Amino acid sequence: MMQQFGSNWSKTCSPCRLCCVPRLSQKMCNLFKVDVEWPNQVSTSTVMPQLAYVIFIGMVASLFIAMQILHLIEFIPISGGFYFIFLTNWTLLLETMTLVMLFASTLWGYLTPPDEQKSAPLFVKYTMSFWYIIQPMSLIVTILYWTIVNEFWDPYPIVFASYWAHLLNWMVLIVLLLVSRLPFSLKNGIWPLIYTFIYMLWTIIHYFLEIGRGVPCDDYFSDNECPIYNAFDWNEPALALVYLAGAFVALVVVLLYYVGLVRCRDRFRSRAARPTATDVEKADGGE
Repeated sequence: MMQQFGSNWSKTCSPCRLCCVPRLSQKMCNLFKVDVEWPNQVSTSTVMPQLAYVIFIGMVASLFIAMQILHLIEFIPISGGFYFIFLTNWTLLLETMTLVMLFASTLWGYLTPPDEQKSAPLFVKYTMSFWYIIQPMSLIVTILYWTIVNEFWDPYPIVFASYWAHLLNWMVLIVLLLVSRLPFSLKNGIWPLIYTFIYMLWTIIHYFLEIGRGVPCDDYFSDNECPIYNAFDWNEPALALVYLAGAFVALVVVLLYYVGLVRCRDRFRSRAARPTATDVEKADGGE
């Protein structure tokens, strides 16, 4: 009996390795399951030949690497190790890593015979998990920055590297999303939700350890008491929770936006691939 239970557990929980409760396991595992058609959805584009798409992904990955280096050169001398406490920089580093992994996955898919339909390799599934994070989070970072940190109605001057981190990177990722066949559904939102939860947990740890942010702030005498972002100041937990709730609402709205965007992309692709009346007439005339 125990052997049979172990066999059933393995069958239901093997896709995500995170569940161990029978009956509930399948629903939980489906939340974390990465559904991608390998290699077609990873290595082909909606608007360009396969080889051109592979080259395009390589160029985008190279751009992100170059801009990441520029961002580090610009801000590490100013912030030092405090560079790594900010959500923007977490997300920017993750974007760069993901684009490198996506290029490797795209090239791998290009070299895989098209008739070799099988489950995507684990590396590709990890890549897709990160992809599900960076797409909505790039927009969330942009929204939060231009509404809370540097209000767009009264902005202060910033350097080009900061424009890249808070706007231009998102624009490049949107273009990449539209020309790719990479899927995005509402259930994939579990990944950015986890990412957001981890970062909010980090802000609490940062508060209790009194790490500060490397520069003085107006509200506190001690630099160590300064929050990472003034909006998420756990010295005022009620206000921080209001902003936190707003951030999660914004994330849900952004996820719905991305789901709708990808559905429109796929619907447009399906209509473009459908033969028109003129094509049918030509085919009939040719017969």
